[in-house]
Amino acid sequence: MALAERTPGTLQRRNLCSRAILLARKIHSDVASLLESYVERQGLDRTISLDSVDGVPGAAVERWGELTVAERLSANLQAYRAFQALLGEVLEEQRTHLTPTDTDFHASIQSILRQVVALAYQLEELLVQLGHGGLAWEAVGPEDPGHRSLFEMKLRGLKVLRELAHWTVRSVRDLRQVAKHSQGSGTAHGGQAQKE
Repeated sequence: MALAERTPGTLQRRNLCSRAILLARKIHSDVASLLESYVERQGLDRTISLDSVDGVPGAAVERWGELTVAERLSANLQAYRAFQALLGEVLEEQRTHLTPTDTDFHASIQSILRQVVALAYQLEELLVQLGHGGLAWEAVGPEDPGHRSLFEMKLRGLKVLRELAHWTVRSVRDLRQVAKHSQGSGTAHGGQAQKE
């Protein structure tokens, strides 16, 4: 094993990547299960179009292969920070308006919310390890749900869960790139573009 691969910083980055990948996969699995029960509880068609729902970060990006490691991780971190607020809104809407007596369902959403918070923390820690810490972030306050109908709340919740599932897949890919970059170079500078 090369000396660069044995440095504490490199090993720590690889361990962080491994833990974050495992957590992203766990979130993906839990969200997939929750989506099944969500559409059933909300009485929605699985194939319903969600194009009209705004304010949820999409996982698809053009020219993704041209982004640097730091840009990829920053995009992931910003998305999961947004999902913290969005899942909080979904949970509140379920408790208040849509499924007020379904505490098991609420607990499932709360569990995913906690995992998203943990993943955001790990991504932030990884960015610090890569020398890209201290990224500015302004917390966006929750939207006022008063203008949304019950049907719009249901659609928004579905889109939040679907996009979160897509993000976890993207995150696993991105974290693998970070791990590969760390392993190959021993120093993970985010300035080089990493191709898929």
